[in-house]
Amino acid sequence: MGIFADLSFALYTGFFILSIHINALPTHSLANPEPWTLYVAQQSTGILTLAFDPSKSVSSSLEIINVNTQAGFMPGWVTTHEDKLYSIARTHYPTTHSTSGGVFSFQRNRLQGHNTTGNYSLQSINSVSSKGTSSVACDVSKDGKTIGVANIDGSTVSIHPLSEVGVIGEASYVFKYNLSHPGPGTNGSQIQSNPHEAIFEPSGQYMFVTDRGADRLYVYRVAGPFDVLQIDTIVLPPGTGPRHLTFRTYNSSRTYMYLVSELDNTVRVFTLDGLDNISKRKEKSMSPKLTITLRQTASTLGPGSNRTAPDNKHLASEVAISADGKFVYASNRNTVSYDSDTLTIFSVHPDLYNDEGHLVYLGSNLTYGKIPRHFSLSKDMENKYIAVANEVSQSVMVLERDAKSGFISKLRGNITLGGLDITQSLGPAAVIFN
Repeated sequence: MGIFADLSFALYTGFFILSIHINALPTHSLANPEPWTLYVAQQSTGILTLAFDPSKSVSSSLEIINVNTQAGFMPGWVTTHEDKLYSIARTHYPTTHSTSGGVFSFQRNRLQGHNTTGNYSLQSINSVSSKGTSSVACDVSKDGKTIGVANIDGSTVSIHPLSEVGVIGEASYVFKYNLSHPGPGTNGSQIQSNPHEAIFEPSGQYMFVTDRGADRLYVYRVAGPFDVLQIDTIVLPPGTGPRHLTFRTYNSSRTYMYLVSELDNTVRVFTLDGLDNISKRKEKSMSPKLTITLRQTASTLGPGSNRTAPDNKHLASEVAISADGKFVYASNRNTVSYDSDTLTIFSVHPDLYNDEGHLVYLGSNLTYGKIPRHFSLSKDMENKYIAVANEVSQSVMVLERDAKSGFISKLRGNITLGGLDITQSLGPAAVIFN
């Protein structure tokens, strides 16, 4: 379901002005440009491989160097583990008559004959049914043996075994969720259970499932693809709309968990205590007891803001933390304005004894496009760049980040992948750095 009920010609006009503004920005060059590769889940096409050369101008620094069309119908997610890439197809798997989504694996191979090192093509390994309609996200366990897939409209999460060479097995578990009564979210956002993500915390011992429709977090102990057990359900306030998670390991037994919720536009900070964050073995014994504690709730819309009503006017979408643990970012989607959307920036202040002020709102930066469904930080230690997938304006932007302040210092790349798409069925749904 699109988040826009109707958009007028003013939307087109607004983006025309925005496009002029972007192209008019000054360009910058670097003395020693780094080679960068990005992967984009483009719903209309497949998985795009982009080369990013920051020494070039904003309008020419991003280049499509490979298109893989073997990722099924409406690919909506990409994630990597070692030299493999995994993605999902929203529906029509394995045929156009099917309603299930699919989960796909690819081998990343270095492209030959391209003048930028570090770029990769994708070779299909295999694919299987995700056992649910509208697959939206997948994640691989630390040991690379298990993949979890969230199916938002099918109200299911499927668990699959992974072989050493990246072959995805048929589902070993399919967890089905139910909604006892509709929630307060408008536009059909809470009329059924909507698992939006299944993600492993860094130690690999536990998997978390966010249920936007039911305002729940489901917690699973994972000892392998054939040994998965639900151990807890976290109930959130009505109209929260939990969407995505990210994590930061703090010490030998504590990890911070950050939850972005799209209906009340918040980031919630939880502590996970009792983890084994020391062992370097891929296979670990389970913690005797995992303790999950809510520490703070912060609005993505600025200081003094509270939880919003779940009216779909603002919809937070993604959350990420910098490698040094100093900054948390959240993307905001404004469905009633034609202006560019924003990334909110928080500074991070962990405290073993009092985490009520863990996140401090610093400000926001433009995404230079409309509906930033997803963004990711580059994987260098400084997280020098942030790539943003603007779904409705069908653009990918690369922003340069100031590691000291946390703010965006420059726009480094801009590529348009299609025309304005208010149906949200064509544009980029996810973008990651290699």
